[in-house]
Amino acid sequence: MLLLLVPIISAEAHLGNENNTEVRVYSDTMRVVLRTSIPFAWNLLGDGAPALADEAGQAIAQPLLIAAAPGLITVTAGGKPMIPHQVDCLFEVEKDVAFVLNFERPAAWPAVVEARFFDRFSSLDTGTIQVFDYTASRFSRDLEPVAKAVIDQGSPSLSFTLAAAISPTPVPEAVPPTPAAVAAPTAGTSRTILAVIVSLLAAAWVGFLTCRRWRGASKAP
Repeated sequence: MLLLLVPIISAEAHLGNENNTEVRVYSDTMRVVLRTSIPFAWNLLGDGAPALADEAGQAIAQPLLIAAAPGLITVTAGGKPMIPHQVDCLFEVEKDVAFVLNFERPAAWPAVVEARFFDRFSSLDTGTIQVFDYTASRFSRDLEPVAKAVIDQGSPSLSFTLAAAISPTPVPEAVPPTPAAVAAPTAGTSRTILAVIVSLLAAAWVGFLTCRRWRGASKAP
């Protein structure tokens, strides 16, 4: 396995300090990714950088780079500083180093993203910032940036404003129909029912007696 030797880079050198920052704004969060090189990262660590950038050296450097990440990019929203709720540093396949800062979605505008690392490098060093709006769908593809800029030591920031996120209209819960109330029988109704029953019984009794008399008469000689 070929080990990558990282030379000490002076503040006057600008080779190896390429960097690009991508800002992805979602309906509820915002992710800022600063993608750069191993020489850039080792320069940040100064004397604390491992001698080699192999897997062992990366394992040593990673927690140090995570600790340094919040100081590389600052974000303000409506003039107030935003604090990342999660930071990370990843060593990517193509020997890129990605610093990842996760924020809440800005609650006020404009949002300003500023690179704070140019004072470590030459005035000739430059980078880029691009902003992508994923408010409508966090899985959209091939989006064009809504704002972008080339940044350097003299102009290290980008300001942008997005439309307010539209909250989905809540669907009201289905309310089960109220069962129809069954009216309790009143005293008058009870008396009417009782009278009907008595009338029916009386009619039945009269019919019975009549039938008996008719049968008795038919049997007489």
